[in-house]
Amino acid sequence: MLAQTSWGAYPGHTPDDIQSGIGVVHNSLMFGRPEKSVVWAPFYPFPRNLLHGEWHFSPKPPWFVTHRTSDVVFRRLVDLEADRSFRHLPGIFLAALRG
Repeated sequence: MLAQTSWGAYPGHTPDDIQSGIGVVHNSLMFGRPEKSVVWAPFYPFPRNLLHGEWHFSPKPPWFVTHRTSDVVFRRLVDLEADRSFRHLPGIFLAALRG
């Protein structure tokens, strides 16, 4: 989800004086000299999001070991990859949200 944000060391360090590292990676927007990336988003998982007046779904990623329906999610993702039809998407979303 953060593919456009760059990350790495603050510019200006040399190999003789490495403080936070050297270089920046993932500069997909091709900025000349990126210094930082700022991300603002609601990071409250359910049910704490309701206490803060935010409404969003935050399903557990299916690659987590504790995801209950990850086998179903990945099986349906493979079916989507093989068939390339939008009819697979509702089943993927429902299985991901049940996890």
